[in-house]
Amino acid sequence: MKIDTSPGTVRTLVAADLPKILLLAKSCPEAAQWIPGEFELSIGDVRGWVIGDREILFGFLAVRSIHSAREMELLNLAVGPNWRRRGCASALLDAALCECRERECESVFLEVRESNERALSFYRKHGFAQSGRRPNYYRNPVEAAVTMSLRLSN
Repeated sequence: MKIDTSPGTVRTLVAADLPKILLLAKSCPEAAQWIPGEFELSIGDVRGWVIGDREILFGFLAVRSIHSAREMELLNLAVGPNWRRRGCASALLDAALCECRERECESVFLEVRESNERALSFYRKHGFAQSGRRPNYYRNPVEAAVTMSLRLSN
């Protein structure tokens, strides 16, 4: 049996995706765990993308635009365990960075759990650099965040 390793189709996140996103996030303990109302309340300020096929959601990415500073904050990126290492996260990040450039953003920033070496490596591979550290930023468990940023050339 041949397993398709292509990353699937990336499209803009819509409200109907929210139940699948919340389920997917539960399968990814390293991802930010949003409660349904929290995500739905902020959806107007948040842009997002999903990747998958017609039936299955492989992953998602959400960003928030900070217009006054011409910045984008990457809020959450998660790919289901069965779909990792197939290019899904890169495809999602590429979609977000493309939109950032179209909106003439100057930079993108994010926080990552200090222990999440895979995520830190992924972001470094995509040009992000460490810009700081926030002690006790995360809960359950309490952990520091590494802040990272990427300067965009438009």
